[in-house]
This record gives sequence, structure tokens and C-alpha cells, in this order.
Amino acid sequence: MSALVLQKPLAAMAADKTCSVPATVSKTDIRAEVAVSLREALKRAKAGGSKRLTGLTRIDTVCQDDDYDILLCGVAEKGQPDLYLDDLIVAIRSAARKYGNIEPGISLDPDRDQTPNLDQISGRDAAAKQQYLRMCSQQPQKVRVDSLPRHCRVTKVLVEADYRMKQVSQGTLQLPVDPPLPGTFARRLNQSRQMLRAGTSMGDWSSRRRFWFEPGKFEYAHDYQVASLQSAQVILSDADANADAGAKNGNEDPIAREFACDWTARMEETIRAEPIWRDMYNIYRHFAIAHMLKERSLHHYELTRLIDAHQIDHVELPDTLPGLGRWETIEETKGNRRMTLVSSVCGGVSLGLASRVTATRVSSESNSPSQMALLSRAVMLSRPEKTSVSWTVPTTALQAAAKWYVEREEQRQQAARESEERDRKQANDTKMGIAMLGGFVVTALFVGWLLNRRNAPTPAMATAGSDASSASLSKMPEEAETSGEFAGLRRNDPCPCNSGKRYKHCHGAHEAT
Repeated sequence: MSALVLQKPLAAMAADKTCSVPATVSKTDIRAEVAVSLREALKRAKAGGSKRLTGLTRIDTVCQDDDYDILLCGVAEKGQPDLYLDDLIVAIRSAARKYGNIEPGISLDPDRDQTPNLDQISGRDAAAKQQYLRMCSQQPQKVRVDSLPRHCRVTKVLVEADYRMKQVSQGTLQLPVDPPLPGTFARRLNQSRQMLRAGTSMGDWSSRRRFWFEPGKFEYAHDYQVASLQSAQVILSDADANADAGAKNGNEDPIAREFACDWTARMEETIRAEPIWRDMYNIYRHFAIAHMLKERSLHHYELTRLIDAHQIDHVELPDTLPGLGRWETIEETKGNRRMTLVSSVCGGVSLGLASRVTATRVSSESNSPSQMALLSRAVMLSRPEKTSVSWTVPTTALQAAAKWYVEREEQRQQAARESEERDRKQANDTKMGIAMLGGFVVTALFVGWLLNRRNAPTPAMATAGSDASSASLSKMPEEAETSGEFAGLRRNDPCPCNSGKRYKHCHGAHEAT
């Protein structure tokens, strides 16, 4: 299977102030071997198809494509099962507070009303031991679920992982790791034997501790519509079982703290050792991915509708589990010294990531895309069809993505040049139009001026015209008086004015005019 490895995450260390050795944060390379369309996976599940994220065993990167689909990118690890769609959907809904407003998690809580009865068991003989173990096993631990659907695969995995960790703590179960990871009871037995041999024993010892898994340091980087999980750490914490659940207070227990620190330091080794721990770790990663999607607002309303309509498979979760307790008596032959150790455990799993996931903005240099943006485009370009549910991402996809960005930049620059040329041409056309319009106005004004000048009379003509008009006006009454003399005359008749001319050439010409 090909892989796209773009960058190595920064080495990060999360040091618990109570642990002598800091725990290494789980490191994640940004890789893309396989991509899965969340939208198409939901559609396939709705149609009765598989609810697995085909070919994907770990999600590292999420991105939004040009059609507002969410692409889940990660690796396909050999020998590991495909991830479950239901687990991711539960995480997304939980991040949106669909199941409640408190931090999601599970807890195995003993009945505290029965605790005083365990303390009142007298004697350290075999009968007392049987009584204690019987009461402890008959004191079931209640399975409490907070802000999660009770009967689903997520809660089932978390409860099983938590219960198994407590069995390791009590020494009734061994983790398949080398060197072995001893539980708290085995550590206490060794310490007690040494104290008995040294004669420094303080008498019988009893302990009730609370252990629980919780998120450590989770970091992701983002650039526009792509986000990649950089580091994901799960830690084991402990506290006095008589203190409030989840609170790091009460009586300190160095051996319990040492066990929790050792487990945290070897968490990656534990995750590889058994499927249950890997399932738990992937669920933590799912919840981190869900917070990334929420904070970056990557899922569109259409995808949100599909997420809300998705049916989660029912996985039965018991209401209680048998109590975990252990009773051992050790003796030292010299001096006939004897010590009794009694221990019980409780705890849970916290998934509260809201305040523990930190984001880093990745900025591109100049006009070149960031490595995350390049990976996102490579995944999009390698998708065979828009309806593809999952597909492999070849190594050549990065080169295709780089070429795509180069061509897009060239197209952008060409479009900018064409736009600039259009703007320049439009400006020139506007200037020319204004100039032509100005010329037309000037020409029209000039022609009008010429016409007015041509039609205007000269001063002499104006004076003559004025006199002629006056004379005409003065003659008008006389002419009016004599106009009756010409009535009935024909054009060729002699003019009555005795001029000797024909009427048409004398007064007739004047009337015609």
C-alpha cells in the first residue's frame, strides 16, 4: 500500500508533574494511504450496506472537498481491522452536545454503602479472606454512562478496556508486553516482603484506589478547509477511591501512582499489544477528530442531516460488572511475622476533550500551498468518481496536486491580466467616448453659431429694413384706400396709376410679392 508522508510532527512531551519520567506523546505522521467519503459512507449505511470505513484503520486528516463532502484520510495498517462508522458518528454527535452537556465518559462505581462492611471484617484468617472476597464479588460495580448512548459500540469498548485495566492492576490479568507491566498488587507484595525481611513492617495494609483513562495532550494543525491530528496522548490517572470521582486528591499512594505512570509511559506499547487498547485509542482519536470538525465548521448542513439521521447499531451493555478485590497474606519465617494485603479498585474512562485539544494555524508561504493543502488536493484528485466511498491515494497524487496548483496559479494570473486588459480597454473606450461626445457638442455649438451669424442682418440692412418697415407701415393705410381701384383687374390690363405699365408689372407685381 502506498503512503503519502508529508511532514514529521514536532516531537512533543507531556510531563505529568507527579510522574518521575515524562510520558511521550503519541506522534502521528500526516499520511494518506486511503481516503473515505463520509457522505457516501453514510449513504451506503442508510441503504443497508457496510458500516465500516473501508480500508481505513486510523484517521489522521480530514478535509472538505469542493462539493462540501468530508474526506477522511489516513492509513491502512496491515493486520488491523477497518474503523467503524458508528464510532465516528457517536463522537461527532457528542461534540455537538447531542447526548448531554457534561463531559462524555463511562465509570465503574462500587456501591459505597457497602464499603463500611468490608472495613469491618475482623480477623486475617482464611474465613475472613473468603468473606471479604465474597462480599467484594457480590458488590457489583455499576456501569455509569455520561453524555453517550448507553448501548453502542463506543461505550462497550470503553467499559471493557477499563475493566481489563483494573484486572491488570489487581494482578489477575497480565498484559502481553515485554518486559511485563506489574500491577499495583504485585508491586505491593514485593514491597511488603522486603519490609518483612527488614523488620520494618507497619502491619496490615488495605487500599481502595480509583484508576481511570483520560485524554492527555491532543494537538492538530489546520489550514483553511483541512485539519490534521498531530499528537494524541491517552494517560492513566489514579486517586483515592474515597475522594470524589475523577478528583486527584485524597490519600496519596506512591505504588498506585507508579503503576499509572508506568502504564502511561508504555501506552503505545500497550495499544499494539491487544485489540481492545487499540479500539480505545481509536475512539479517543475519533473524539479529537470530531472536535476538529466542529471547531473548523467543516461539515455542511446536508452532511449534518445525514449524520443526524444515521442509525447506530445496538450493542448491549450490562448494568453492572463483578467487583474486583484481592486478599493476600504473606509470612516471614524468621520471627513469625505476617502481613495481610487487601485491595479493591474502581474508576472509569473520561473522554472530555473540549478543553484539551489545541489548534495551530499553518500558513502558506507566498503563493505556494501548504503541505496540508497539497495533501488535501491530492486526495481530491485521486478520487475516481464523486460517488466513490473509499479509494487509495497513490504517491503520484502529490505531483498531480502540485501541478494543479501551478496551473491554477497560471490561470489566475492569466485571468488577472485579461481583467486588467479589459479594464484598460474599457477606460480607453470611456475616454474616447467622452472626447467624441465633447467634439460633437463643440461642433454643434459652432454650427449653430455659424447659422445664426449667416442669418443675422448687417447694420446697414438692419437700418434700411427699419426704414422700409416704417415706410411700409406708413403706406399701408393709403394702399388700403387704393386697393379698391385694382379690384377686378386682370394681369395684362393697364395699371390704373397711369404709369403706362401693365398691371402685372406695376401694382400687380407688388401685390403678388
